[in-house]
Amino acid sequence: MRVLFAGPPFFGLLYPMIPLAHAFQAGGHDVLVGTCGAAARRTEEAGLLAVDCAPGIDPDALYAEMEKRREGKPPSPGEAGRPPKGKGFSFFSDEMADGMLQVAGHWRPDLVVHTPNGVVGQLLAARLDIPSVLHAVGFGHTGAHVRMMNDALSDAYERHGLDGPRPVSAWLDVTPPSMSRTDEPRRWSMRYVPFNGGAVLPGWLYEPRERPRVTVTLGTVRPVVDGVSPVKWVVDAARETDAEFVLALGGADPAGLGPMPDNVRTVPWTPLGALLAASDAVVHHGGAGTTLTALDSGLPQIVLGEGADRPANAAAVRERGCGLVPEDPQDLSPALIHQLLTDGSLRENAREVAAEMAAMPSPAESVGRLTELALTQRRAR
Repeated sequence: MRVLFAGPPFFGLLYPMIPLAHAFQAGGHDVLVGTCGAAARRTEEAGLLAVDCAPGIDPDALYAEMEKRREGKPPSPGEAGRPPKGKGFSFFSDEMADGMLQVAGHWRPDLVVHTPNGVVGQLLAARLDIPSVLHAVGFGHTGAHVRMMNDALSDAYERHGLDGPRPVSAWLDVTPPSMSRTDEPRRWSMRYVPFNGGAVLPGWLYEPRERPRVTVTLGTVRPVVDGVSPVKWVVDAARETDAEFVLALGGADPAGLGPMPDNVRTVPWTPLGALLAASDAVVHHGGAGTTLTALDSGLPQIVLGEGADRPANAAAVRERGCGLVPEDPQDLSPALIHQLLTDGSLRENAREVAAEMAAMPSPAESVGRLTELALTQRRAR
């Protein structure tokens, strides 16, 4: 069987689908990933075949400019007055639609898998008369959100002679059952497996230590938009905290944070799952992949939760009792870090959630069910 993954060109949206793509591949199926920008290269590095369906588009730069314009911030140096190429409001589904349909028309997939933001997958499924499977990413995506994304793709549907999308054949929910917020009738539960790429891990990660380790990250998108200033308070708090802090800023320049105290370490791109496996707590921006990776690790977390789907992810963590969400800038203090490291209920609830996730059906187990779905719908056509 041939399975096409329609991937938005942002690591936080693309990477959560990679374990399922690997599972299909390991099961003997042909897998192709349609995306664009740097995500195509990252897909290649993950050992999968990829096609750049929108050559010439720089999604990271365009998205950063969109966010700055939305927030009233000035453009980056050298970019004033230069209109960005592409719209981006459909998370680049519109920009990728024509190229992906051309590829799919030749490759003839039997099934398409996409995220809530990658609704080009639904367009492709409608055009080729094949089932589409929505691979949820976090807590902020609902059926209404997917309909809104498809509305942003209306021009592409019209270009290809379609009235609109068909309902998805399955909605893969990777959130822990006790935290799930979807009431989709075609909901299938599947375990979230962290994937952050490969790396040669540093030896210090596994050296004996006498004090707790806190990993701090802003994901891959927020540093591009806001820089690293949102975690300056953590560096300041570290000066008054008997703990080790690891700043995983995805290659962003930490110079704006000022001189680092001795108990703060900055690291280059390192798979988050590996960092958290050797940590005791995490402070992060609230991105879906980061939130789920933190939940899978069983660690208590501080979730900053500003912008995009991050407030929904933060709220889910707070309501389950496995993390803290600061409501006011005055909350960003050494006392908050102290609570993160000493509140036993946070750690207990986090471990409960991790055990819950470990019991969910794996991507490998889901492949058989998805294969049967595709074959059943093929026989019905």
